[in-house]
Amino acid sequence: MTIDFTCQKCEASFEIDAQDLIDGTEKLVCPHCDAKAPANVVDDFSAALTEIRAQVAALAKKFSVNLSVETEELEDELEDDEKDKDKDEDAGEDDDELDFEDDDEDVDDDEDVEDEDMDES
Repeated sequence: MTIDFTCQKCEASFEIDAQDLIDGTEKLVCPHCDAKAPANVVDDFSAALTEIRAQVAALAKKFSVNLSVETEELEDELEDDEKDKDKDEDAGEDDDELDFEDDDEDVDDDEDVEDEDMDES
């Protein structure tokens, strides 16, 4: 499996064999301008490739798989995910307000108990 890359710095295109990247025998470096991806990102990417290969092999018993991933598509999906996450967080704020109101009721109950204790004295 070959992966096509386009350098964001110099816009040059190059290919790397996925297995070489997984094995660590090939580094993710632009051959034209020497731009490099951070080591931790490459490690995570290699681990993800390994997992994808394993899952595709499992699917191969029933299906033929052809996978294409475009960065631009991911950026749009990530923006949509962020919008959804913001909506969820906004909805979660309403839940927090309800919890806060419940906490107020507990405080009032505690104050009543303290008042009763003082009355008994």
